[in-house]
Amino acid sequence: MLGNLLEYFRPGTEITRDEAFMYAGGLVALIGVSAILINQYIMCAFHYGMKVRAACCALIYRKSLRLSKTALGETASGKIVNLLSNDVSRFDIVSIFIHQMWIAPASAIIVMYFLYKEAQLAGIVGVVVVFLVTPLQCK
Repeated sequence: MLGNLLEYFRPGTEITRDEAFMYAGGLVALIGVSAILINQYIMCAFHYGMKVRAACCALIYRKSLRLSKTALGETASGKIVNLLSNDVSRFDIVSIFIHQMWIAPASAIIVMYFLYKEAQLAGIVGVVVVFLVTPLQCK
């Protein structure tokens, strides 16, 4: 769709102005639907992460109540509070981004295929440069 819209701007094209407007409207509609679907995914994933966090908090609390006096003396109260406040909150974030572990490589392969199809070796060289520079950006 984007390719057809860009084709309209080439000299000597057979695409009419009305067709270009239809392609532009289609792109706007697809972007709107994408925004709605992504929002719904994030809301559902965050809700699931809150459920997992609540379950883990309940497990930690139940376990802390069953600790013996000896174990309570050896365990700092700050450690339990840290588990309940900081560590368990990671489930909210993980629930949203966990699918990126398989989506990102699949997307990269698909993009590399289309780059190779359109730009041959130059597209692959660009992707290799991106992958080589990425470790330099990490701390």
